[in-house]
Amino acid sequence: MKVLFGLPLRQTTGFVESLLKLVGSDWAVPDFSTLCRHQKVLNVSLPYR
Repeated sequence: MKVLFGLPLRQTTGFVESLLKLVGSDWAVPDFSTLCRHQKVLNVSLPYR
């Protein structure tokens, strides 16, 4: 979501929380510090057409 919409990490976290509320899901979104640690080792590649 962060890469797709070009948002900073904190805004992406809030965006995902809002989306989950809209669909009525009770999934928990990880906190900022957890996401910050994981994004350092996560490689994302989006194919472009």
